[in-house]
Amino acid sequence: MQNAHSPSERLLPLFISLLLFKFFYLMKKVRRSGKLFRCKHFVDFKSSNHSCAYLVALLFGLLLTATVVTIPAYSKQMNSALPDLQQTMQDDTLKVGLVLSGGGAKGIAHIGIIKALEEAGVRIDYISGTSMGALIGGLYAIGYTSDQLLEIGLNSRWEEIFTEKPSRRYLSNYHKSFDNKSIVSFPIRDAGIDLPFGLLTGQNIYSFLSRLTWPAHGTSDFNDFPIPFSATATNLETGDYVHFRSGFLADAIRASISIPSLMIPHEIDNIAYVDGVFSNNMPVQQVIDMGAEYVISVDVATPLLSIGEMSSLADIMNQTYYYRVSDLLEKQIELSDIYIKPEGIDDFSLLQFDEVTELVHIGLMAGEKYKLQFEEIARRQGYTAPERKGIGEYGALPLNDVVIHGNQEIDDEFIVNTLQLKSGDSITPDIIESRIELLIGTQLFDLITYRVEPNEKYFYDLHIDVKERTSELLNVGVRYETKTEASVYVSAEFTNLLHEGSKVGTQLRLGETTRLDADYLLYGNIGSRFAMKASLVYESENADVYSGETRVAQFTGNQFMTELSIGNYLSSSWLLAGGFRRYFLEFSDQINPERIPMSETNHNTLFGLLHVDRLDRLYFPSSGVNLIGNASYSGDFLFSKLDYAAVSGLLEYYRPLSTSWTLESRLFVGYTRGEELPWSAWYHVNRYDPRMGMVRFGGANRYSRSSKNVQLAAAGLRYELMAGRYLGGSIQAAQFSDRWVLTDTKLENLVYGATLYAGAESFIGPVQMILSTGSGNTYQLELQIGYPF
Repeated sequence: MQNAHSPSERLLPLFISLLLFKFFYLMKKVRRSGKLFRCKHFVDFKSSNHSCAYLVALLFGLLLTATVVTIPAYSKQMNSALPDLQQTMQDDTLKVGLVLSGGGAKGIAHIGIIKALEEAGVRIDYISGTSMGALIGGLYAIGYTSDQLLEIGLNSRWEEIFTEKPSRRYLSNYHKSFDNKSIVSFPIRDAGIDLPFGLLTGQNIYSFLSRLTWPAHGTSDFNDFPIPFSATATNLETGDYVHFRSGFLADAIRASISIPSLMIPHEIDNIAYVDGVFSNNMPVQQVIDMGAEYVISVDVATPLLSIGEMSSLADIMNQTYYYRVSDLLEKQIELSDIYIKPEGIDDFSLLQFDEVTELVHIGLMAGEKYKLQFEEIARRQGYTAPERKGIGEYGALPLNDVVIHGNQEIDDEFIVNTLQLKSGDSITPDIIESRIELLIGTQLFDLITYRVEPNEKYFYDLHIDVKERTSELLNVGVRYETKTEASVYVSAEFTNLLHEGSKVGTQLRLGETTRLDADYLLYGNIGSRFAMKASLVYESENADVYSGETRVAQFTGNQFMTELSIGNYLSSSWLLAGGFRRYFLEFSDQINPERIPMSETNHNTLFGLLHVDRLDRLYFPSSGVNLIGNASYSGDFLFSKLDYAAVSGLLEYYRPLSTSWTLESRLFVGYTRGEELPWSAWYHVNRYDPRMGMVRFGGANRYSRSSKNVQLAAAGLRYELMAGRYLGGSIQAAQFSDRWVLTDTKLENLVYGATLYAGAESFIGPVQMILSTGSGNTYQLELQIGYPF
């Protein structure tokens, strides 16, 4: 918005100043030497030869005249370069527009800039934003304060927001066996396995946005917000930028932040949109068109890199993205009155959402550098903004009707019944999202969004938009452990592959242990809870046999199992199942086979299973209970060659002591009867089990505590340093024995363990560094990366 001066206009005052400086310098020299510079020779200043002196006087007169004439003219042009400030001094107020660019997590620095503007007393009249700038700007426009925005940044679980992990509490029991193992999914279409439109459908992101924009659900014109607002996105088909100034705010922000390849494009009225960064990352002209007379723009975008700074494929891809971004940015900067590029912002990556405090500080420091300019703007505004009270607690709204959009194969009745909402109910974001989780748990939809709109009767209609799943998914996960090194997980599930009312699921683990599961479920109609399941399982595992802490034998256990069972596999509540299994066992690559106490005899079993999962999340849970009970029997009754019984149970309990502290407790017991036990009936710690998970005991090797009977108790505390970052520790006491001993247990027969760990949630799963020790005075240091499987 500033007027540009030509090069001659800019250099003229400088040229005049240099001439005057030269003149007075020479005059000073003359005064000291008594001589004047010569035309051809030095002459005495008092000499009668005054030709050069007259020339000097003439030059001085010309310079003085030029200065008198030119400087006022230039001064007039300088004043005209600030028409917004000076002209509006005569008006009632100065309209200030704030423009916030995109930049991923770096956009959190916008909060610091806004804080600096608030402290200087600047009234923001218009906001336009792109990508993360649209998120921060949109929330501020509807009434959030800068302190509330900071609180959102600090308390949001960004790892969960940028993942596709639905709440375990609403997944069916069968789907829980697939949950939290993969990091990326590929659609399986008629032509085969394809690349996804994005790693994320954006389900958690959209729920996050719908919750935060709850106060604006009933406002479709963004000019009606406390601060008029515009969000910029890119039309995927044409590549043109689109400025959203009306509609549903969560939709507009979701479209603006749709990073290609990370998120699928967001559709609004059958038009697909991606991140506004690629068409207009600094929408200055847009805020001018809205009415701004003075523009403050903030740039947190990633700059173009030199060839020496590019060191990866990601750098090259980012460079190609930002060619056009950089070109468009320069044009928008020229329209800005104040352009801010926070110092140090380029040291952060697009996904460093764990650096909220530092990013806000960088923004605040950048704003402090413009404190005087901000205060001057505030003085020249006719009136200050009213005190921002922020967004209060969300109140409950009376529900009139549930309106379903987007469904084609699945009828409204099933969706409404699953939501468990009816006219007259009170609705809040918590209630709506918990009911949507029920729908997500059916695995029938790729995306479910919602909005609330008032009607004429002072009630509210809940609009549910669904996108039905039209393709199956191939899921892939990876994991690294110090003990077992790298492993890969692949799974897929097919609905109605063989016939209506059936599912086929497969899971494959490749690594130190190889395991293949193939399941067939027959359940009848959609909404059924019970199902019959037929399974085939193959497992090959390299195992060690210990005597005390000494390894005495080694073998590869190969197991093939068939299973036929019935249970409430498709229920999201507790699981109760039972059935028949046939085991085929073989040991190979045996070292010291005479020291191997496990049986490799083929046999039949009956089994029963109880599982109650009430954890809020599978890894680093903060509350809930997890109860697992297993029982199996083999004997003559089943025409089996082995006679044994095994019963085991695991109870985990987590209780929050405060917002940061969590109490952890675990009880694991296992009992067997029979002299000859197969490998599958032994109990192990520090080894992942598909049903029990990982039961940890400090200081022990993977198989050094394998036994026929076990009683183990553990208790510990975990502290959450910041969202998704933990420190914790626990102590364990246990008895591992060949004979069941409970009533006469002696303290000297117990062994002890202790564990300390640092953990973090990440996009590839939990990351943990674990230090442990035990009664054998052995120490174990382990690194674990990724979801266990």
